[in-house]
Amino acid sequence: MTTLNIREGLRSVGRYVHAVMGDNAYEVYLAHHRSAHPDVPPMPKKLFWRERDDVQDRNPQGRCC
Repeated sequence: MTTLNIREGLRSVGRYVHAVMGDNAYEVYLAHHRSAHPDVPPMPKKLFWRERDDVQDRNPQGRCC
C-alpha cells in the first residue's frame, strides 16, 4: 500500500466520521438549498447551527449528552 493510498483512506475515514457526527450539516444544507431554493439566500452559518441546536433540544433523539 502506498503512502498516497493511506492518505486517501484516512481522508475517507475523516469524511465519514464528520458526516456521522453531523459536522458537515451546514455544507449539506447549502447544497440542498442551492438546488431547491436558488432564488432565496441561505441562512447564515451561525443561525443555522443555532436553529439546529434548538430543534435537537425540542426533540431529543438518541443523543449521548
